[in-house]
Amino acid sequence: MRGLATVFAVLGTLAACQSGAPRATEAVDPAFYTRATDPQGREAWERAQQALQRLDRTAALPDLRTAVARCPDLVRAHLAWQDAARQLGGAAEKEMRDYYAALPERSSPVPAYVKARLAETSYAQGTELQKILAGDSSFAWAHLSLGRLRRSQGHLQSAAESFQSAITHDGDLFEARLERAYVLAELGRGEEAALDYDAYLARVPDDDAVLRAYTALLIYRLGRIDKAMQVLERLEVRHPDDVAVRMDRAAAQWRGGDPRAAVQSYLRVLEGKPDEARAALNIGLLYYEVLPKTAADRRLFWPKARAAFELFLRTTGSHDGDEAFERTIAVPYRLEGIAGLLGKDERTSFTIEDLRLSAGG
Repeated sequence: MRGLATVFAVLGTLAACQSGAPRATEAVDPAFYTRATDPQGREAWERAQQALQRLDRTAALPDLRTAVARCPDLVRAHLAWQDAARQLGGAAEKEMRDYYAALPERSSPVPAYVKARLAETSYAQGTELQKILAGDSSFAWAHLSLGRLRRSQGHLQSAAESFQSAITHDGDLFEARLERAYVLAELGRGEEAALDYDAYLARVPDDDAVLRAYTALLIYRLGRIDKAMQVLERLEVRHPDDVAVRMDRAAAQWRGGDPRAAVQSYLRVLEGKPDEARAALNIGLLYYEVLPKTAADRRLFWPKARAAFELFLRTTGSHDGDEAFERTIAVPYRLEGIAGLLGKDERTSFTIEDLRLSAGG
């Protein structure tokens, strides 16, 4: 009963921000859906965001309820409450769903939109989103959600068009920039995706997941090493000991034409995580096929390549298909070639010290 009481108490305060609600026939400033104009609603929304940044969803819930009640067209507050409640589950999710089940329709598209977001099937969600856009084609949030739905169904081109519509109707909807970046990258339009990544990160500069995805695009797809290094520096400040970040730096150095620096970066990875198979393998590849330019170079670098390959073969754990191929076919083949040039190495164990570049090497 307390949950239902809360629902009806919250519904009773909806008028707090409704005086400025747009009519269906009026052109609406898209910022209307992102502003918290009620002072109490704005303060609650700010407190809720601080709690969510701490990953304290339970603490955020009361303020999220207040924010959506006092500012019912503040879309991000609705989305934050729905997401937090679903992640918590149980009574928190039930109370949230009861609230939206009882939420009355208004001239604003927001009530229909936040209800559509809770639809049980993608078909139902898509149907509701199409209805919303039929009534108000300028509502950017519905274009954004429709694009996400289409992307999840594999319809990348139509998803990109939906995200473009969202951006057209609300140039400040940075979520649409990010979603379009993902889709453009999947479509092979990497340079266009990079522009959207930049636009998104200008608004949300500390989104680690996006910084990592953008770094991968720059290094492995576009070969824009200078730009990748700039993004990596931002990640390194936040995560100085992160293995994945160090691996990306090494890859950028390799692809940027500095194999010796790449070796040093991979060595730093192994110093912190000796069983990082890919780092050992990549050191071996650098010593085996990148650094040697002459027969004399092979005699200099191949002993280190052999040590790196042996360390790679001794790592345990799960391996992807590429690593499995290296482990069973490619690396043993290279080791045979090394033995053919240098002779057998009778040692049964190797260490990271065997991989280091000497002062003259």
